[in-house]
Amino acid sequence: MASLNSPITPETEALLQHHGGPLAITGDQGDYVLMRSDIYIAMLGLSDGAETETLASLRRGLDDLEAGRTEDLDDAFDDLDAHNES
Repeated sequence: MASLNSPITPETEALLQHHGGPLAITGDQGDYVLMRSDIYIAMLGLSDGAETETLASLRRGLDDLEAGRTEDLDDAFDDLDAHNES
C-alpha cells in the first residue's frame, strides 16, 4: 500500500475517526476512498497471520485467470439463477 506523508485536513480526519471509513472523496482526476488503516486491515482479513493465505488466494485467482479457468459474469449469474429456480 502506498503511503503519503502529507496531512489530511482536520475535518477529514474527524470524519475518519468517527466513521472509520470508507470515506468517498472527489478529486480533480476522479473519485477516491479513504479509511483508517486498522479498518482496512480488518476488512482484508489480514490479521493473525492471514496475509499469507490471502496473498496465496490472490495468486491462485490470477493463475486461473491466465489459464482461462474463468466464466463470464453474466453466464455465472444465469447459472446461479437457473440453479435457484430448480
